[in-house]
Amino acid sequence: MKLFFTSTLAMTIGFVFLSATGCSKDRTMDTSSAQSSADRSAAADRSLSASNATDRDFAVIAAQAGMAEVELANLAQTQGSDDRIRSYGKKLVEDHARLNNELKDIAAKQALNLPADVNSDQRKTIDTLSRRSGPQFDGEFWRAAVQDHRKAIEEFRKEAAKGDNQALKDFASRSIPSLEEHLRMAESKGAN
Repeated sequence: MKLFFTSTLAMTIGFVFLSATGCSKDRTMDTSSAQSSADRSAAADRSLSASNATDRDFAVIAAQAGMAEVELANLAQTQGSDDRIRSYGKKLVEDHARLNNELKDIAAKQALNLPADVNSDQRKTIDTLSRRSGPQFDGEFWRAAVQDHRKAIEEFRKEAAKGDNQALKDFASRSIPSLEEHLRMAESKGAN
């Protein structure tokens, strides 16, 4: 009987030991797979936020410039004194709304935060022009359109050349011809 009890005890201890070792091994595997999953998530987060300062600055500047252009273009359509300025305003709204949506899509995929509104200088220009009408509005609008598009082209070229984020670089490169067309139109119409 004593032998039976000792054998049973030894087998029970053996099973407990094997079970504990097996469970411990399973936990280790679960932990390591959880760690590699966490490591992959962290790496993905780092790659999304690894955009350099040029990329982050560009995304903010492009978003604000695009929103400002749409607001100014809407003013041109309602307060411009002739068909040229109203037509130009319509083109700006269409083109910049499309560009703004492209940038928003990229930002959503890249986990980039974009501003919800224009910057204070842009707001000041919009507010000033909203109080103008007729030829006074036209002259100030054309000057603002030329100045804004020159700045935008400079920023888009900088991103295309120096950015690290390929999606933003491609967006900048694709957008430059449209911005250059807007600048040429503003310079030629504003001179007349």
